[in-house]
Amino acid sequence: MSELKGPGPAPGDPAPPHRSAGLLRWLFRPKKARFLLPASGVWILVLDWLLFSSNVLSAWLATPVVIVLGFVLGSGGTFLAQRKAAGDTTLRAVLKAILAGVVVGVPWPVGGTLVGGWVLLTSGLADARKEILGR
Repeated sequence: MSELKGPGPAPGDPAPPHRSAGLLRWLFRPKKARFLLPASGVWILVLDWLLFSSNVLSAWLATPVVIVLGFVLGSGGTFLAQRKAAGDTTLRAVLKAILAGVVVGVPWPVGGTLVGGWVLLTSGLADARKEILGR
């Protein structure tokens, strides 16, 4: 049995925006001002997970390199997002970048910790579904 569907868009109607476009827009231009952009929060958590979960494979021998790499990548990406997309002043973006670099550079995963919770809350990632879907 076929499913009944309502009428499609009228010939002159614009195409509805894709969810991915809404997600991308929200990551860099959230509706609500936050300490960190959602994109910065994602960057911090993803880098932390990638760097330190891969460090397990080296039996933690790569820890000094991973710490430096985490600090450089975490602070660099956060600085760019905060300065360009959020419009923070250079000083404010640098301070947030240093904080992000330290969070990513610590030699243990922050996901599931108070630090990870802080990143989720200050970047708005805890409210992502509600913000994106408007619920």
